[in-house]
Amino acid sequence: MSLRETNRSMRLRRTGVVPSDARVRHYDELDEETQVAVRELAGRPQTAPEADDLDDGDVVKFTDYYEVRAR
Repeated sequence: MSLRETNRSMRLRRTGVVPSDARVRHYDELDEETQVAVRELAGRPQTAPEADDLDDGDVVKFTDYYEVRAR
């Protein structure tokens, strides 16, 4: 299962600047369940359960660069 069973959630925020210390993940490297979450969250002000293969501060290259914010 790729979504963590915790009370934490994640959201994606479009970013034009990728911090030099950020881990960059490409959309096609993510498992299918995480890809669905990225598609649903990209560009929308909503949250989803935290994904196992994404951590707070990671950047996902999808249609743009999106920073993962988890809390």
